[in-house]
Amino acid sequence: MRWHELLLVAVAILIMPGCQREFGNRNLAQVKINMTQKEVESILGNPDKTEKVDLELETQKKTMAITRYFYNHDGETVVLHFQNGRLINEPEQMKEK
Repeated sequence: MRWHELLLVAVAILIMPGCQREFGNRNLAQVKINMTQKEVESILGNPDKTEKVDLELETQKKTMAITRYFYNHDGETVVLHFQNGRLINEPEQMKEK
């Protein structure tokens, strides 16, 4: 392996930990109701988990299809609900450490 190839591999290894997603209450404050899933992802990154569920409406005898995004950070989970690709709940703030 030539020295410049070795240098390129070393730089790639050093950059990889910087690719981990970090977010905090400052990022969560930017997330607003009616944002699209892509807008939320541009602020918080890709979710750790997603699921599609039917949410029961308490005031009516029916359900609505939603998608949940789960973000895990420092032992806490932030859950966001989307209906028709739009955010329908504001995220709760995380505990200050």
